[in-house]
Amino acid sequence: MRYAMMLGAAVMFLSAGAAAQVRFTPDTQAYLDPSTGPAARALFAKSGLFMIAGGVVLHGSANFYLERNGARMPVSADQIVLGQAKDNVLTLTYNGTAYALETQPGLGCPLGQFTARDGFIAYTIPKFMDPDSIRAMMRAGLVHHRIAREFDGTPFEPMLRAADFADTVPLQSATARDLTRSLNNGNDMDDFLVDVSTEGRKPIGSLINTDVQVRYSVFLRQDTGKVEISGVPLRYFWELDRSGAAGVFAVDTLAQSWAPGTMLTDVTAPGAKATQYDIINFYQVAGVFRQLHESNPQRFESYVAAACSKP
Repeated sequence: MRYAMMLGAAVMFLSAGAAAQVRFTPDTQAYLDPSTGPAARALFAKSGLFMIAGGVVLHGSANFYLERNGARMPVSADQIVLGQAKDNVLTLTYNGTAYALETQPGLGCPLGQFTARDGFIAYTIPKFMDPDSIRAMMRAGLVHHRIAREFDGTPFEPMLRAADFADTVPLQSATARDLTRSLNNGNDMDDFLVDVSTEGRKPIGSLINTDVQVRYSVFLRQDTGKVEISGVPLRYFWELDRSGAAGVFAVDTLAQSWAPGTMLTDVTAPGAKATQYDIINFYQVAGVFRQLHESNPQRFESYVAAACSKP
């Protein structure tokens, strides 16, 4: 896949149509899913993927809605067809109408390949580097003990690195308790307790950024012909339990800290740096990809083949 490079100014922005791409969502309950599925348990279970997943883990899901004048109608994911209008514009087609989903130029191919192989860890600074962990990283499709092979050497590598250190804010205490309880109880750690050290009101401990308990809302806007997505990933802080599992003791949400009218930065441009807005857009698009792959793997893989065949 060839990546478009924007010459001239050091930082380039994508078209103004990207301004409302990421929908601000103040109500965390609108996108959080406290239920603990197999992926969440595997992440924090005894000798689980937490041992090598000290970074960005992509495992979000999505609900789709047709929206007009504030009214929403649920749409089944298997009725959505993913396509590519141009390098930085995906299309979600429903009932013969294509809705534009803007993202980073050239992202469709590597993210699609990552999703099609059921990739889980996109980027990591691993907690453990023993021989077993190194072998586990190889099985997980990581290269250089750091990054998923699909993103290695692409312009998206710095964005993934930035995503590992994205800005966060604490969840409301009751919500955070529900999430930590569901994860810890799911791994038989009902009595997990930790003496939480804090510095500047931030937890100190190992962390994982993931949307494994997030369900994005994807709005196909009939009035604009564009797609807007709400929901943001989470950051989990954990300590090693005596059982060998990871006990989660705090949860933050990625901060929705951008000004009205913010646009996507073209992170493939020379000198460009990913913003908080770009990072959240990346997670959201990954959640859409995963949901569409889960709903219709064959159709999704046809999209990937087409996206990766472009010159």
